[in-house]
Amino acid sequence: MKLTNLTGFLIHRTDVKLTNFFTKKLKPYNVTPEQWGIISTLDEHRATTQKEVALAIDKDQTTVVRMIHSLEAKGIVKRIVNPHDKRSHDLFLSEKGVELKKSLLVNVMEAHDYITRSLTQDEVKQLHDLLGKVYSNVLDD
Repeated sequence: MKLTNLTGFLIHRTDVKLTNFFTKKLKPYNVTPEQWGIISTLDEHRATTQKEVALAIDKDQTTVVRMIHSLEAKGIVKRIVNPHDKRSHDLFLSEKGVELKKSLLVNVMEAHDYITRSLTQDEVKQLHDLLGKVYSNVLDD
């Protein structure tokens, strides 16, 4: 069987290229693709815990803690003690983080449009649906 007939290889090859492309797009903002995932998640879900962020971006909590510390050091994310559970912290975007997210969103949308430029809207939706199915097939493995 040819390597290019294996779905896993094709997805991995595409992921590597997309990650490199996206990394270059975000570099002027001093943000990684993974950090973008956190910024986007915190913008969508105000008051979010580290565990919720880890689930949302599909990363282990230890990795997310390191990324959050980095974003906090850059003044992009802030932690506030949860008023209902003093052992827990809620995460928010700082004012700087909200402004950065607005700038990043323009860049992210341009990147999305660029990488999907040869696809119709229906094909983009179909691609998302198919990737979701493949992801679900290996979710618990």
